[in-house]
Amino acid sequence: MKLVLFDIDGTLLNTGAFGVKSLEKAAENITGKKPKYDLTKFIGMSDKHNFAYMYSCAAGKAPSAKQLEAVKEEYLSLLPSELAALKKNKKYKAASGVEKFIKTLLSFPDVKLALATGNVEEAAKIKLAPAGLDKYFVTGGFGWDGAERTELLKAAVKRASKTFKHKFTPDEVYVIGDTHLDVVAAKENGYHSAVVKEAGLADKERLLRAAAEAEVDTFKDEELLLVWLDLRQDPKGVEKGSYIMPASAIEHVFFSRTGIDEQRLKMFRIKKYSDLESGKIW
Repeated sequence: MKLVLFDIDGTLLNTGAFGVKSLEKAAENITGKKPKYDLTKFIGMSDKHNFAYMYSCAAGKAPSAKQLEAVKEEYLSLLPSELAALKKNKKYKAASGVEKFIKTLLSFPDVKLALATGNVEEAAKIKLAPAGLDKYFVTGGFGWDGAERTELLKAAVKRASKTFKHKFTPDEVYVIGDTHLDVVAAKENGYHSAVVKEAGLADKERLLRAAAEAEVDTFKDEELLLVWLDLRQDPKGVEKGSYIMPASAIEHVFFSRTGIDEQRLKMFRIKKYSDLESGKIW
């Protein structure tokens, strides 16, 4: 059995920083002050983090639990209008080839799908519905499960295990995202990791250092992702486990392309990036 976890923004959808305008207005409505913020602080982060950050940018202090909940409710009331504006301006779009890839995965009876997104659950449904992608996901981990992505990934696996009546082991979990934070969170939980680069939201240097098991430009690179998932054979006919770094054939391709070195090898073996002598990935 395999569990494939999908991020939303920058992965399933290529809509830029969709939701930030709603969050900015929500914080202003709650505090009465217009927030001044750094947009890069939102990329790859959970809504629990983002809502607290935006509130603090407006109010000058961290929110209480009650204030954070108020920001969430106000945000959810504003998000549909931002979505409507995106659609009107033709800036709302699903990732290239993503629905075909999802349907391919669902053709394998032992493959299950779930979300692992920084969005709160209600926002995830609002965002995915226009693309018709919401119908493929009945469970997941969401932005209210924790401020850190490691927490929402754990929540996704726990819920999926209950939903699909199978206790997924770390080696059965495959995370697909678009930033280094998706990769780091996956590795810290012992899960597999892949990134789709089409959206271009990721910090390229950090993404390189994170060393995902697989990188693709779009979901149209379906065969490569299926080899990574061990659902297709390596087109070169080399069996899994025959490389020096043997987690997958894709790792061999990845290192051959980028140049292998000792520090990069260490990244595949450790769970905490702070253990690297060269310092943290952040």
